[in-house]
Amino acid sequence: MQITSVVNQKGGVGKTALSVGAAAALAERGRRVLLIDLDPQGHATTELLGLPEAPPEAPSLAKALTKTWRGPVEELIVSHPRSNIGAGGAFDVIPTAPGMFDLVRRLDQFRVPGWQLARVIQFANYDHVIIDCPPALDVLTNNALVATHGLLVPVQPDRTSIRALRLMREQISYVESAVQREPIAYYGLVPGLYRRPISGYAVAALNELHEFGIPVLPHVPLGVVMNEAAARGIPVTTFAPQTIQAVAFRQIAQVLDSITGNHVTGPPPQAEQEFIFEDFIAEVSDTRSANDNGSRRKLYDLLPKRPRPR
Repeated sequence: MQITSVVNQKGGVGKTALSVGAAAALAERGRRVLLIDLDPQGHATTELLGLPEAPPEAPSLAKALTKTWRGPVEELIVSHPRSNIGAGGAFDVIPTAPGMFDLVRRLDQFRVPGWQLARVIQFANYDHVIIDCPPALDVLTNNALVATHGLLVPVQPDRTSIRALRLMREQISYVESAVQREPIAYYGLVPGLYRRPISGYAVAALNELHEFGIPVLPHVPLGVVMNEAAARGIPVTTFAPQTIQAVAFRQIAQVLDSITGNHVTGPPPQAEQEFIFEDFIAEVSDTRSANDNGSRRKLYDLLPKRPRPR
């Protein structure tokens, strides 16, 4: 299972459009794809794909990340019903949910911050996982960086994106060191949100972006077709398959599909969550109590028996 994070702490660079477009294009190629909406704003879920947020009472990504819900990942997933899917493929989504905005504070309380998302998705059964990250270098983005194999970085061809890219690379190096994981691959930069014909200023910025040594993938220019597709909750690859934007997403999907390598899929032994005896007792007690016919003493028969004094 190849995990790709779409990340940039600078907002308004086309991150969510790239996440949805690349995921839809992979599904169109017949790949089983899971899109994770890790951005608390939830634009991938509600604005681009027309899906509802997880109801407050239902299992959700927010509950799974904080361990207030511990069921299988399949119960978090919904399918997108309005996409072109190739033979054998799937386009599934873990949508945003109430409580995502409060996650930064709650995840900071964990003993081993950063591995929560990897734990949640470790048993998912997909060819590709695409993570739409929030526009911030916070604990949610760190969770994506820990779990991921490689990055897609949407950029605008201007100098502010160049500075943001430098800062992001420093943050990624810090996360790699903090969790003692292998270096994260950069699958490519994706220039977008510019008007055609491209200006001389944008051309100069693109030339400077090439100097980072990261592959520059097909560009995704501005176009009203992106808004029209989003208004209908349909990926542009399905809504307008012949447009330059749809073609670019298919080329990016081909790049992701061609990547092979050794993928780290879980935390190293020294990063495992600490065993908490109280949690273990509570889980076993709940299971036995659910099947109790009245003859058991529930939790008490799990506790060590003290010898009676003679």
